Amino acid sequence: MKGTRSAPMKWLQGASLCAWQLLSGSALAADSSEFWPELSAFIRLNPDTRVYLDASYARGKESDASTLDLSVALDVSIKHVPWERLWTEDWQRTRTFWARIGYTRVFKATDSTSEVAENRGVVALYGKAPLPAEIWLEARTRADLRWIGDDYSTRYRFKLEATREFTLYGHAVVPYLNVEWFYDTRYDSWARTLYQAGMEISVNKSFRYELFLARQNDRRPSEVTLNALGLVAKWYF
Repeated sequence: MKGTRSAPMKWLQGASLCAWQLLSGSALAADSSEFWPELSAFIRLNPDTRVYLDASYARGKESDASTLDLSVALDVSIKHVPWERLWTEDWQRTRTFWARIGYTRVFKATDSTSEVAENRGVVALYGKAPLPAEIWLEARTRADLRWIGDDYSTRYRFKLEATREFTLYGHAVVPYLNVEWFYDTRYDSWARTLYQAGMEISVNKSFRYELFLARQNDRRPSEVTLNALGLVAKWYF
């Protein structure tokens, strides 16, 4: 039993060290740092669909303004994982191909002054494949249909994520590493790259939490680097 537990711990420690070096090794004193709190809820309607609700807060993530994002979406399963022994209690991890269609309202404020809010339609496709050592690679392609005031633009987002599930003291722990690229039609350019490393910890069947480190490199409209610590609380119904 001791050896069984020590192997995941060594893997987690090694992954954490690599993630820390990746995200903070090139950080400069002038880089901005902030905290990204988030609340999520997942409501299963039937074996193939669920509702996703989310509220997240950030300062400087989208612009110089503080933002509160309120989202609602419908997740639709297209193909299941054929290996039922893996993550059988988790809707997302037992899907190899699924879609999300949703809407986000972004409220913005600077120094207690409200700015023009953003209405955002979201369309995303997720695909997943197994790698050696029980690692999973997930790819996501997403389109943000954005109305900021009277101006419309589209932002295309492509993400790759690697995950590996462990069981520690009876709780599922899923460390992950991902990188996401953003193409913004307002600038006709790859405007942003976001790196993220963290882990999701299951407390029970109804509640999980996620801790992560993020490094965001913006190239448009200006060169800005942002480091963040994130905490996500997740409820499952």
